[in-house]
Amino acid sequence: MRRVAFVASAVLICVSAAWSEEKATTRDKAPTPEALVKEIDALKPAKVAWREIEWKSCLLEGLKESRDKSKPVLLWVFIDRPTDDARC
Repeated sequence: MRRVAFVASAVLICVSAAWSEEKATTRDKAPTPEALVKEIDALKPAKVAWREIEWKSCLLEGLKESRDKSKPVLLWVFIDRPTDDARC
């Protein structure tokens, strides 16, 4: 019984050492920016409806286009600009 336990623990140690070396070698290789872009693009769905929307930064332009196309308006509000911002 001791021999079986010894052999099993030796096998586990060897396997874990080999696995950690394999993991370390894959971690040490830094992927190129092109490879990262390909990996990220592979994760994205091909056609998503909201990506086809032409977003407007001005509420008045969005309301005008909404009226012209008879489509609803989606208003996204994020306040991080000073009150005297003259964008719109």
